[in-house]
Amino acid sequence: MMYYTHLAFGLLVALLALDFFNIQNKLLFVLIVVFFSIFPDIDDTKSKIGKKNRQISRIINILFGHRGFFHSIYVPLILYYIFYYVNKEIGAAVLVGYFSHLFMDALTRKGIKPFYPLINKRINGFFKTNSLLEKIFFLAVILLDLYILLTYI
Repeated sequence: MMYYTHLAFGLLVALLALDFFNIQNKLLFVLIVVFFSIFPDIDDTKSKIGKKNRQISRIINILFGHRGFFHSIYVPLILYYIFYYVNKEIGAAVLVGYFSHLFMDALTRKGIKPFYPLINKRINGFFKTNSLLEKIFFLAVILLDLYILLTYI
């Protein structure tokens, strides 16, 4: 379930960020944000993105584990600076999408270590993955997505 919640929340954040960042290429921005809202789970071979990129996922998982370095603030910042020099909007989209994922994972009981490996402190939330609460949250986010999309039309 969390995969779909990440996608829905990534879309919501992307739609909200369009005006904030004064985005010119709105569709590209939204697509990149949504992709990077699931990208951090490349470190989990059982995730949807991990299954589609098995070899890369396996290597990342062996080197960093799940919810380790790829779930810290360092990877999105590194990617932001790389993509920023290609295109500022793409850099912003990468950052927004990646941080939307980290924010959502921080709300789960398993949480994240945002400054790992420098600081080993974990931020834990109250959501249990695939729980009724997550499903209600997912539904609320989908309704917000639809509301915002309808206002753009």
